[in-house]
Amino acid sequence: MSIQAFLTRWYLRNQFKPPAGKRVSVEEAREGMARMSRWPVPLPKGIHLKSLPADPLSGLCPAEWLSVDAPERTVLYFHGGGYFSCGLDTHRPVAAAISRRAQARVLSLDYRLAPEHPCPAAVQDALAWYQDVLNDTPAQQIVLAGDSAGGGLVMACLQAALQQGLPMPAGAVLFSPWVDLAATGESVQTNARSDVMFNPENLADAAQFYLDGRSPSDPVASPLYGPMRGLPPLLIFASHSEILLSDATRLHDKALAAGVSSQLVLKSNMPHVWPIMVMLPEANASLRQVAAFLRERVPAV
Repeated sequence: MSIQAFLTRWYLRNQFKPPAGKRVSVEEAREGMARMSRWPVPLPKGIHLKSLPADPLSGLCPAEWLSVDAPERTVLYFHGGGYFSCGLDTHRPVAAAISRRAQARVLSLDYRLAPEHPCPAAVQDALAWYQDVLNDTPAQQIVLAGDSAGGGLVMACLQAALQQGLPMPAGAVLFSPWVDLAATGESVQTNARSDVMFNPENLADAAQFYLDGRSPSDPVASPLYGPMRGLPPLLIFASHSEILLSDATRLHDKALAAGVSSQLVLKSNMPHVWPIMVMLPEANASLRQVAAFLRERVPAV
């Protein structure tokens, strides 16, 4: 473990992880993320940003493109944040890093958030943008990616696209995906102490905001329970220490059982969604794996 990872784990455990029993406040969480975004990380050299406002006529939420000069592949990125916080600012560094490392253009989505817009609003936004990108980009040149809730949103979008008969993208990359809002995974309890970011009750609060009375085992919200057969190859990352470990391992196993190609990368002593923490050497190593997967799935023309 690098010194950067050691210090990050210390900070998250002592400054970020809520005390046991403390309920999640949407307002406090959003204010905290806003404070963290006040000092934006400069874009890497050679990365260009183009903001896209919402288009109510076509049902498209706000988004932004981050791209190298001559992109060879397209990535749709769905940010995490429990479906109720975070956005373009918080996840711009990882989207830019993927763009640079994989010679890609990355579309980062500012999908609607709960509790103001509960499930299935986020899925509708993700699917609308996927359909829009398909208008000018072949599916075999597209990869979906996301972290935490965004990883679950990737899976929900893929399953919705499959049910609508849309062509599947070339692959999907998932960082610590949250795919079971019913929280039935063993690690939710067994890793409650080792997880440096969340307690089990934090998952329950976020799920309540997003579900708004919907069953937590509804596949639209919890794609672990949805169809797997016919989905594209998956690359899944998770930490041995996090409470969402079982979400990743069960998703991997269900995908393999359905005949879907799936690669599971597990790391020890890493925080939840460490690959998006671009200041960590371990994140850079993981993003190199992501870039290799993207190049394999979408070879340069």
